[in-house]
Amino acid sequence: MLAILGVISFAASAQDNYYFESTPVVFPKVSDCPEDNYLSKNVLIKLEQFNQIYTKKVEFGGAQCILSTEIIKPDLYYSVQKLSKYFCKSMKKGTITKDEAEAEMVAILDKCFQIFSQDTTPIEAELRAVTNPEAIVGIFDKIVIKQE
Repeated sequence: MLAILGVISFAASAQDNYYFESTPVVFPKVSDCPEDNYLSKNVLIKLEQFNQIYTKKVEFGGAQCILSTEIIKPDLYYSVQKLSKYFCKSMKKGTITKDEAEAEMVAILDKCFQIFSQDTTPIEAELRAVTNPEAIVGIFDKIVIKQE
């Protein structure tokens, strides 16, 4: 019974589309990134920029300075990481072409760059409720960036 209520409340909270204003983005400089057999260098650079924007290094004081990584908006961050692996596996299996996978990944990353500084609580809640990569892509497809 409790699971049914969870599904009903999730369905009630999901929106048709999420609208955001276009915002200027300052991209970190990425000169080098790990090689990948499936994704092009341009997509890998965008992924690294995403990683740098959505994480920050935190230094814990004390006798031994310990450097830790804080993930900003973890539901968005981990969803993109999952999709990156999903698209690579799909290309390996031959269920999607490299061009299709990269176009989808770039579109998702571009949306993530635009919404970083905005309130994404509803999207994060929806992403938190799904684990299926196709469902995650569907949520990102509902993000609409309004150009000025």
